[in-house]
Amino acid sequence: MEHDRHGARQPERFNPERAAGLNDRARFDYLPPKELISLLDVPPQGVLVDFGAGTGLYAIEMAALRPDIRVIGVDEQKKMLEFFAENYSRNPLKNLSSFWSKDEGYLRLKGTIDRILALNVLHELGDGAMAEIKALLKPSGQVLFVDWSSAIERPVGPPRDHVYSPEEGLARVQNFGFSVSKKQNFPYHYALLCGVKN
Repeated sequence: MEHDRHGARQPERFNPERAAGLNDRARFDYLPPKELISLLDVPPQGVLVDFGAGTGLYAIEMAALRPDIRVIGVDEQKKMLEFFAENYSRNPLKNLSSFWSKDEGYLRLKGTIDRILALNVLHELGDGAMAEIKALLKPSGQVLFVDWSSAIERPVGPPRDHVYSPEEGLARVQNFGFSVSKKQNFPYHYALLCGVKN
C-alpha cells in the first residue's frame, strides 16, 4: 500500500526506472551534504530519518558525516530500497539502516525521531505523507524540507510546474501545521527547517 497522493503537486510518483540519476555525486556540487547536516543539527546520539531516501545517496553520506547518530532511510517504493541496499552493500555503515514505509519496525518509530530530512520530495508528498512526518517527530523534533524551486530555470530536476516556488512551499508546510525556524536557498533548491506547531 502506498500513500494517497491527495495534495501532492507532482501528478505521478517518481519512476524507479530513473533511479540511476539519483546516484550521481554531481548532485553534491549544488546541494552539499555538509550544509544539509549542518542545517539539520542532529543532537549527539540522535536519530535522523531520510524520508523518501531513494537510492540512499544522501543517507549514506549523512551517516558517514555523523557516525555518532543513527540514520534511517525510508521509502514507500520497495524498488527504491533495493537500490538503497545495493549502494549500502558497497559502503556498509553500522549507524545506517533502511525501512519500507509499511514495515512494522518503521511504524514503531512514531514519536521517536529527532530530525527528518525530506529531500526533493515536498512536491510529491500528499497529505497522508505530511501527516506521517509529523507523527514521526518527537515533540522537540524538526524536519528539513529541501525541494526544487519552480522560481529558477534549472538544467536538472522536475518540470517547473511540478514543484513549488519557495513561497508556495512555505505555505504548504505552514498550512500543514509546521512552524518554520530557518530558511536557506541553494542554487536550484530552497530549504525550510520546521518544527511542529504547539
